Amino acid sequence: MLERLDTVDWTAVHHAYGPATDTPDALRGLLDSDPEQRQRAGRQLWGTLLDDSLRNYATAAAAPFLVELVVDARTPDRAQVLDLLTCSVAGTFSVASPPLLDDGGPDVHPILRDIYQAAEVAVPTCLQLVEASDERLCIAAIYFLATMWRRADEIVPALHARLSRAPTRAVRGILAFALGHLRPADPELARLHADDPDPAVRVVAAVGLLRAGDPSELALGTLIAAIADPDTQSALQGFPAFELGVADLGRVLCGLPPRLGARAVPTLCAALPRTEGFASLGLAQPLLYITFAGEPMPDAHVLTPEQRQALGAMLEHPGLWHVGDRHFLLRDYRLPTTRTELAALLAAPQS
Repeated sequence: MLERLDTVDWTAVHHAYGPATDTPDALRGLLDSDPEQRQRAGRQLWGTLLDDSLRNYATAAAAPFLVELVVDARTPDRAQVLDLLTCSVAGTFSVASPPLLDDGGPDVHPILRDIYQAAEVAVPTCLQLVEASDERLCIAAIYFLATMWRRADEIVPALHARLSRAPTRAVRGILAFALGHLRPADPELARLHADDPDPAVRVVAAVGLLRAGDPSELALGTLIAAIADPDTQSALQGFPAFELGVADLGRVLCGLPPRLGARAVPTLCAALPRTEGFASLGLAQPLLYITFAGEPMPDAHVLTPEQRQALGAMLEHPGLWHVGDRHFLLRDYRLPTTRTELAALLAAPQS
């Protein structure tokens, strides 16, 4: 394997930190007999090829070699390599973060086009791995296939077949995730939302249904109920395609028309105190998006009761004010960026 690595002029290819001359050894490191060395090589590739999920020319150059490792059954830790390949194709890809990939548009960046074309070679192997007995490998394969939108007609039947064999909750969850991206109007996705015994799977299915472009009240209700449930965070812990648990669900609301999310405002306000760190932004962001209709506050503006409720909940959550990105979120809405200034705004009498 990887015999062609040295045919690439890695001095002419740059990753996040300069010439990618260390990339060949890192790729070979994924084959090391020592698991610790393989993990170290993986971390290096994540850091250089996917720094902050930004792809670069070295990511595109490495993609065919990641595919080579994925399709060879002798590769150890194939799930790790598959995750690298998936994020090379799609960037950060989760329930709350849509993929940023070659979408077939005329303005797609050549890097994303080249990565997608290289990765597509792995589709037949991953269709087989959907049936893998190794759950982690199965999940990684389905996660990758969720990015391959051009091959949806052959991928979706394979997902249906896997679903028919009573998979575990984690596998059902990633199947719902993939169907939500490849075929959000798929009847199997609606069935998972209506009938699956696991609430986390139903939530993932609801997110997929909401992505279909015609949000249903039932799916929206499932999402809001999950945000309201204090046990949601633990239920989603480690679940495929989630990064920040309940905060991811809040960010999903930012993909809907603000008027549809209006009934979620009290739930978001009540859930905000249960979050910490960056997760608090995942609820503050939809609160502002919904109550300000996605637009900055006009210079002369009287706050509505819903806006006061949202801003009051943010004011009362001390942890939010220790997150630096909170400044930029408030600034984007032309709102006060310090706690003292926001308190003054809320204390101002209404006209």
